[in-house]
Amino acid sequence: MEEEDEVEEVAADIDEPEEIEEVTPVEEKALAPPKYEVRPGLGEKFQAANVRDIILSTMQEQLMGRQYRSDQAPRWAKIIANGIRQRVQELDMKRYKIVVQSTIIEMKGAGVKCGQRCIWDPETDDYVDEQYRNDTLFCHSTVYGLYMY
Repeated sequence: MEEEDEVEEVAADIDEPEEIEEVTPVEEKALAPPKYEVRPGLGEKFQAANVRDIILSTMQEQLMGRQYRSDQAPRWAKIIANGIRQRVQELDMKRYKIVVQSTIIEMKGAGVKCGQRCIWDPETDDYVDEQYRNDTLFCHSTVYGLYMY
């Protein structure tokens, strides 16, 4: 019988009315749909014409009046590639990864054949290449613009 008394006491506590605070409804604002860009917007694509001008001017600034020197050619190629990359990044093409390759070889009358292969999206990705030559050297630079999804 003692157990029944305890149950009744607990039940009596539950039946007592409690004070309930009124909650004011919060207005729900409509959230904007998530934005994820898969393609560059109009006018945000790789600027091939501007990049071509940068390549030509950088190579001319660095190589004008120089004669080929095998000990200096690797350093010149690095300076040219870094200069091109910095100037292309200043164009502020959003979400583009810029890759620059520059090669300097001696002009001795021999030919050079090069090839490249890339897997990319032809609608967003692009490349520009230019060359500079004088009596003793030949420089070829390529800039790849890869859109990062």
